[in-house]
Amino acid sequence: MRPELIPGLPSYGMMILLGFVTGLLVFRRVLRHRGLDVERHTDHVLWIFLAALVGARLFHILFGPVGYLDRPWRVLAVWDGGLSFQGGLLAGAAAAFLLRRRLPFRHFLDAASLGLVLGHLWGRLGCTMAGCCWGKSHAHWPGGISLAEDSAAGLHYRAAGLWPTNDPLPPLIPVQLYEAAWLLVIFVVGIRLSRETGRPGRLFAFYLAAYGLGRFFLEFLRGDPGRGHLFSVHADFFARSRELATETTVLLSVPQIVSLAMLVVGVVLWRRWSRTVP
Repeated sequence: MRPELIPGLPSYGMMILLGFVTGLLVFRRVLRHRGLDVERHTDHVLWIFLAALVGARLFHILFGPVGYLDRPWRVLAVWDGGLSFQGGLLAGAAAAFLLRRRLPFRHFLDAASLGLVLGHLWGRLGCTMAGCCWGKSHAHWPGGISLAEDSAAGLHYRAAGLWPTNDPLPPLIPVQLYEAAWLLVIFVVGIRLSRETGRPGRLFAFYLAAYGLGRFFLEFLRGDPGRGHLFSVHADFFARSRELATETTVLLSVPQIVSLAMLVVGVVLWRRWSRTVP
């Protein structure tokens, strides 16, 4: 993995930038296809993006594994990782709801969700390169990935005394790549749904349900600590290897709770918006 593309240029930050640019292009294309005012609504999505960025950072600070009291200035260092997608989604959705009277709301949600999927996909590739949002260590899991010493995972385990300096980190489940692959599936199906102009909102509903379903199960494979658990269930199959056994809780994490809520809301909206035309 490469935490930096070149010295001084974080891979994660570059992938986030690439995701924003490509996601915005997709957003504009969907709006144009539906005959809407592209420039006007691009201004709105920029404000929503800023709200989502703040929400993603705050969610990570509240539930993430890293403390910021000793180095409060690191709160602003989003280019080094530390963004919670679900926190960003909640904040962005709240901002879109506040702006709903200025928007063709369902069409806007459809365009934004397709752009968001593509941007999120690039972000997960950035996570893989930076070594954050890592998976568990599993002795018999096929296709594990080895993360660099200066990756987020490497720095965490070394600081916790679980990774001796001269020993390589055990291979980890590539959960970041699994999520990227699931997002690609959602994007491909979403392209087909984006062409439906008679039932606006169904693409957004599909996105909520599909991502919520996939993320719920992918959470079982996540290995980064501090995910905020409602209660604990210990299962050896999902536990980390003994060398990295700092947390074996698999149910229910805060992201899993949010994922279930996304699934339920997505199914409800799909059924409702499949029957009505605005």
